[in-house]
Amino acid sequence: MPPPKPTNTPFRKKAPVSRTLAPVPSGLVRPEPGKEITAIKAADADGRAMAIYVGKTRVARVETNWAMKAGIREGDEWTQELADKIFIAAKDYAAYQHALHLMSTQQRSAFKLVQKLKQTGHEAVDAQAAAERLKELKLVDDEALAERLAEDLARSGKLGQRGIENKLRAKGIDAALAKKASQAATSELGDPDAAMTQATKRAQRLMNLEPQVARRRLYGFLIRRGFDHDEASKATAAALSAQAKSDLH
Repeated sequence: MPPPKPTNTPFRKKAPVSRTLAPVPSGLVRPEPGKEITAIKAADADGRAMAIYVGKTRVARVETNWAMKAGIREGDEWTQELADKIFIAAKDYAAYQHALHLMSTQQRSAFKLVQKLKQTGHEAVDAQAAAERLKELKLVDDEALAERLAEDLARSGKLGQRGIENKLRAKGIDAALAKKASQAATSELGDPDAAMTQATKRAQRLMNLEPQVARRRLYGFLIRRGFDHDEASKATAAALSAQAKSDLH
């Protein structure tokens, strides 16, 4: 027998299933007359999630409570309407599970959590819903996060109140909450001589510059660190004066 003719169709690997995004059920099994849900099985050890099968294909993973309330049962006809309904629930659950994982690896503000979920492909509505659920469970707590971060930064003595506030806002903390936490932390834990300490360290690098240039750069450095105008001005003058006297000796 002659050898089989080569085909021009390239070999294609099966697309990997995302571990964080819910697949589209109707894309896995096309809704057609005669097709139905053949099995609903526990998808995790504690029974909080259920896997839905059409034929031998797992088309979705949803929360058990949702499946029970929605009345999903074996033998239900696999229609487009049912597939779409299940997909909405599967997307919601996938975002929630991914949010739990993200928060277990790193504490984030609600804003940063939603941002991360959206960046990894979850729809905005699902990402926001997941964040709200974690807020209710106290697994996302912007106020507690702001207080902890502000206290750590205040203890370091490297930033002024405004600098701490800016750091918190960069973490996605609301402006009013960031201001409240930074003010409390600096008043309770902040070093009153922090500006002078930072200015003294920096001044040592600037003594080869013209006095006006050194003064401008040191003042700008302190302002960028979040110290206010008065703190920066006094610390700049005192540090440069002390450094000049030290160099004379």
